[in-house]
Amino acid sequence: MTKKYLSSAILTCLTLISYAQPTNIYQPNGSTTNFGKVTSDSLNYYVVNFPALTLMKIDGSNNATLVTTLTVDPFQTMIWNKGKGIYPVANGSPFKLFDGSTATDVTGGQLPMAGFTGDKVIQSDYFHKGNFTYFRTSDKIYKTDYTSAASIQTLATRQNLGFGGGINEMQHTTNSIIYWEVTTSTVSPPQLKRIDLITNNITKLDSSTTGTYDYGTVYNNEYYYCTPFGPSSVGVSKVIKVSDNGTKTVLYTETAPNKNLLRIIGVTPNGVIAIIATTSTGKEYVSISGSVATPLNFNTVANSRPSGDIGVGTSRTTSSLVYFVTLDTLYTVNSSNKALWVTDGTLAGTKKVFGGTPTTFAADGLTPQFPGSAEHCGNDLYFNGTKGTNVNRLIYVNGSTNNVTIYPINAGITTQPSFRKTASGIEFVALPLPTSSSEKAVHKVNCSTATGIEDNLANQILFDLFPNPSHGQITIKLAENLGSYKLTVLNLLGEIVYNEKLKEQINQH
Repeated sequence: MTKKYLSSAILTCLTLISYAQPTNIYQPNGSTTNFGKVTSDSLNYYVVNFPALTLMKIDGSNNATLVTTLTVDPFQTMIWNKGKGIYPVANGSPFKLFDGSTATDVTGGQLPMAGFTGDKVIQSDYFHKGNFTYFRTSDKIYKTDYTSAASIQTLATRQNLGFGGGINEMQHTTNSIIYWEVTTSTVSPPQLKRIDLITNNITKLDSSTTGTYDYGTVYNNEYYYCTPFGPSSVGVSKVIKVSDNGTKTVLYTETAPNKNLLRIIGVTPNGVIAIIATTSTGKEYVSISGSVATPLNFNTVANSRPSGDIGVGTSRTTSSLVYFVTLDTLYTVNSSNKALWVTDGTLAGTKKVFGGTPTTFAADGLTPQFPGSAEHCGNDLYFNGTKGTNVNRLIYVNGSTNNVTIYPINAGITTQPSFRKTASGIEFVALPLPTSSSEKAVHKVNCSTATGIEDNLANQILFDLFPNPSHGQITIKLAENLGSYKLTVLNLLGEIVYNEKLKEQINQH
């Protein structure tokens, strides 16, 4: 006896989706409200509505809720974490601390009076761990959970309190704060120090004997820096890695008698990207791995590789690429012409993305130390910059294709640092074009998935299935070729008996 089977089939179109498109997530009161200062914690983005002075918290679902109403618009950096914060109100006045319900003056000496000198300004490289926020001025590094003014602890104070110098950088790993302390004293030269976030103990990691230093970068929970002691260090300068627990490892020593390291641009899985100065031929970009420095350019402007020593790079732990700005090799006369470059740490993977004259190219904030005008979605890059005749736009670089998209958004606003990465994406304040102060809004780029495949159930796909019932073999005939789709065949019990991705217009099974 021959059995016949009655089947049903589902065809689903597979659509490539991308989360690169920025969207307007908050624009209060139509065209009547501007914005004051912005900040963020790990989950939320905060913005001050001006002149209403209402502080709004925008969560990961893009819901805006009122935190409090301020007495004045903070005139410099404010910090907020989980609805609590510290902010300055005026030059020479105490900082305000908001404990979640009440704002009070910090007058007990826990912080200086707010002002315009570095020792009185909260810098933008603050960060959060749970309920605590770690922040600094040029004089001190602090910790607080915002419960009261007494909760503000001083973790480190610079040694030389004279004019000049100070704490010039603060970066962090899971259990460490690593910072450069620069002094004007010849007895106490610049020092790289570490604060253990478990014990609060401070240890000295390194010091220079010539008074020069350069910023490092954190990658995969480790801090990388070099010892660029200047021309006097030829033959002895080093690239060093500091682990999360403070262990130092020398990755590379430049022993050539005519070379010394200048700075680290960033880190990729293929190597540490650095600039080495050569006294006879100029500067070269290198990728350092396994105690070997592989050149990424050949010291001259007249080739397709980066040249110069102006590189300022940006990388993140979720990225395998380093973006940086240096000379545009198409222009051999005017050294002010710059370009955006990208590298994966190999010679073949080092490419110019775009560049040009100062009037047609600019890139802001491409530095891992100080956030504000650039952020990453994995290997993709978003930044405020100039490409061609477009000025002060949001520029998107696809990390897989190096394709550049310019969004019709004026990202060059004065509310800085505006670009902030939270758990749900990149948020920033910008103006849609044509520019108008009344159109300023909070925009967002979702970074949960850079690219992916999803089932598009909204599109109806027409097809014929025959014979049905069948002896086990059926033919699917599509009304049109839609590209990629998925076939699911079910029996009368609703059980899946066949499942396959298809790319043909007619398929037999």
